[in-house]
Amino acid sequence: MPEFRELAAGDSALLHRFYKELYLPQFPDPDERESLANIERYLRLKEEGWYGRNNYHVTVVLDQGAPIAGAISDYLAEPNAGMIEFLVVAAAQRRRGLGAALLRRTEAMLDEDARMAAGSGVAAVLAEIEDPFRVALPAEGLDPFRRALIWAKWGYRRLDFPYVQPALSEAQGPVRHLMLAIKPLRAGDPVPAPLLRSFLQEYLRWAMRIDAPDRDPSYRGMARCLAARPAVPTMRLDAYVGQDPARPLAVTEVTGETEPDFAAALAVYGAAFPAGAAAIGPAGFAAALRRPRRGGEGRYHLWALRRDPEGPVLGMASFFAFPCAGFGGYAAFAAGLRGTGRLRLLLARIEERMRRDAPGARGWYIECETAAQAAIFRKAGFHELAIDYVQPPLPGGGTVRLALLYKEFGRRHEPPTLGCGEFLDAVEQILRVVYDIPAPRSCRFYTGIARQLGGRDRVPLR
Repeated sequence: MPEFRELAAGDSALLHRFYKELYLPQFPDPDERESLANIERYLRLKEEGWYGRNNYHVTVVLDQGAPIAGAISDYLAEPNAGMIEFLVVAAAQRRRGLGAALLRRTEAMLDEDARMAAGSGVAAVLAEIEDPFRVALPAEGLDPFRRALIWAKWGYRRLDFPYVQPALSEAQGPVRHLMLAIKPLRAGDPVPAPLLRSFLQEYLRWAMRIDAPDRDPSYRGMARCLAARPAVPTMRLDAYVGQDPARPLAVTEVTGETEPDFAAALAVYGAAFPAGAAAIGPAGFAAALRRPRRGGEGRYHLWALRRDPEGPVLGMASFFAFPCAGFGGYAAFAAGLRGTGRLRLLLARIEERMRRDAPGARGWYIECETAAQAAIFRKAGFHELAIDYVQPPLPGGGTVRLALLYKEFGRRHEPPTLGCGEFLDAVEQILRVVYDIPAPRSCRFYTGIARQLGGRDRVPLR
């Protein structure tokens, strides 16, 4: 039977073992993790009464004396909220419910802290979680997309504001690949901005030892964002990564033109995209599926979409994942999916696939033929590039002017910064692979774009 133990200042040997065997392997980013010396110091300060009405907890789970899981958390009296800094379970011990049990124990301790300090239960518990669209995907360890689904199951929601963990020391930098999740117990949704600002101030003071949060650049950026709104909405963590139980979306990878889903997906496509210069026929999709993969050319995907795995095909999506960026081909919903709020779920699923195919990419491009199409995708987080973009001819068609849009993966709160070199590398890949132009940098479509950019460092946005 696992033993739960809250560590005290005298548990140095056990803390060292937990830190070395579990903490370091699971949190390899040196900017993201606390030092062992700091954790030991915080436990000594707790013993001395330094935290006052606040509290600090290091909890480990032992199996025959060996640490197999652990959590570090804080109680902050001013906002009456808890914070889970880290929660880790050894890889061999996962899928046993140990993480959920440790979380329940941690939440109960924070609730008890609140009853002692405020006379009532804790208002909310927050947690720092890696954003799977921004963090490097590990070869080993817990996949960050799966981690988001686990925390969603535990009742946590993503706070929709640009969270940055301030630098933990002078030798460390701020961490920008985290998101802040919340489990509202009494605060509700949306979360009042003053409450969240109070939480951030107290978290910096008591957990990061930043005595003057207003002087910290990361905090100032978050405070400006919070000052501009009365409340911060939340969203389901599972929906953030494209998995919403209330709006299921089943994806089937189509790998060949003889599969039944190939014809079904193209039937949806044909109804949404009538013949024209910006459309292709079944032969074009079949050729993309048959095209051999060459080093550095990325991957092509054609998806058939359903409401449930056994239902009819009601949608389609096609896209490329290049080493430098993703490129969206076509996406369409038929009745049954159209108007159901599943577009953002589909985009998140596409972005997850692009991240797995091309770990070095950070965003993707799409072409839009009409202003109405561009408006739909701008609402979903895309930004139109301020260039005159001409689509090369597709088989049997001519050139056509389109809007070219770009989106960074995941949720962003500011327009992207897109370097001209990065953009031109993506244009070269798109022209070579999508439009089958063997020498892209010498063709008029590439040189026309390069001429518009001139000596700029960044691509302008509309």
